[in-house]
Amino acid sequence: MTDTLTLADLVLAASVAFFLGSIPIAWIVSRSRGVRIFAVGTKQAGATNVFREVGAVPALVVGLVDAGKGALAIMIAVWVGLEGSWLLLPAVAAIMGHWNSPLTRFRGGDGVITAVGVMIAISPAGTLVPILVGIIIALVIKHRVAHPSAWGGIIGFGTLNVLAAVTDTGMSVATVAGMTFIAMSILLHSYVYHRRMPGAVRIEVLDEVLDGEHSDAKIPRTPGPSAPA
Repeated sequence: MTDTLTLADLVLAASVAFFLGSIPIAWIVSRSRGVRIFAVGTKQAGATNVFREVGAVPALVVGLVDAGKGALAIMIAVWVGLEGSWLLLPAVAAIMGHWNSPLTRFRGGDGVITAVGVMIAISPAGTLVPILVGIIIALVIKHRVAHPSAWGGIIGFGTLNVLAAVTDTGMSVATVAGMTFIAMSILLHSYVYHRRMPGAVRIEVLDEVLDGEHSDAKIPRTPGPSAPA
């Protein structure tokens, strides 16, 4: 099918994937429970933050939808005519949509679970073991690190590379390399975000003030010089 691909097909697949990825289900679910997810915990719209700040059932819903939107993005791309390593284009677009949703002022989450959905849709058989490894790691370290899903995802992608090197996963070298690049990008995105977190918190609080929303949070103030005695 790739012989008949056009630029319009690629743009359509990427655009639909970005739109699906940008659906802020964590924000929607937490908002329905009276929690502003960007103002609590890690201040990210992801299943891990929802689990800690809202509850297990809402987090399960968020996780299923986040994975589902990644998988659906790939299924629609296949229907359009993409296959093989071409599917990395909508994969990246879906994750970028999750990172920068226009519906939440270009804020989002790490994108790990959306990436899991992408992997399942691209190669269910080849990614089953890596996904299970990632889930187990995330559960084991969930009380020890700030972002267990991110680290579980990275270790899962590492497992994928090992399996691809020693077994036939049904995926090309380009596809496995692309998935690894996506995993490294997710880790880098998470690292950069949390390095900038203090500034991000101040922006979030300012957003709430401009929106006229009531909040217990206060805009941080820089202490001025002490008055002379």
